[in-house]
Amino acid sequence: MAVFVLVHGAYHGAWCWERLTPLLEAAGHRVIAPDLPGHGADPAPLAEVSLAAYAERVAETAGAAGEAVVAVGHSMAGAVVSAAAERAPDAFRRLVYLTAYLPGDGETVSDWVRADTQFRIPVERSTRGGVACLTLDAAALRRHFYHDADDADFDWAAERVGAQAARPFTEALGLSAGAHGRVPRAYIRCRGDRAIGFALQRRMVAAMPCDPVRTLNGGHSPFLTRPAELADVLAGLA
Repeated sequence: MAVFVLVHGAYHGAWCWERLTPLLEAAGHRVIAPDLPGHGADPAPLAEVSLAAYAERVAETAGAAGEAVVAVGHSMAGAVVSAAAERAPDAFRRLVYLTAYLPGDGETVSDWVRADTQFRIPVERSTRGGVACLTLDAAALRRHFYHDADDADFDWAAERVGAQAARPFTEALGLSAGAHGRVPRAYIRCRGDRAIGFALQRRMVAAMPCDPVRTLNGGHSPFLTRPAELADVLAGLA
């Protein structure tokens, strides 16, 4: 049995794991799902949101778990779990990238967003309290994150999605072979993803190898649309 630390992606919060968590717990695993700074119920102001703050939250969460954890990073949080493992590699048993960005040393999430030739998400850019922010309108959220969700599930998620500080997308990762590089990595691809193209997922894994690589059908948010399938795959990676 394993301890899973589930790390949500951009615009989301720990709420997104509500369907997956009980399935993993029913299989005997322990699940910890923190809100990243400035997301969900976390009160941090947007001015304090950064990739470093995200990574520190995840590293602290993993370090307090009592044993090495399996960290699952969704979407933007691929960069977060990588940065957390660089800080505290002994706290992590495995990193699992769930249809996630996988920047290497010196790279940013934005580098790989721009490299996607299949999809470009139309984000709305604004400034809140002097902080550059990104938001998604309902049409973009539906088309790119939840195209395979039913209406009730989409409405549930759309009510909870919030603004995203732009800064974590543009901050470069600093990764080393002696820290992050010694934590085993796995990748879960989503064949029907419209937020991170399937071809880009394959390119990122080729550039930053993960073993094993598993594939799900469906879109970018399997924690809501395919929780039982996702739970089975994660249990096999524990």
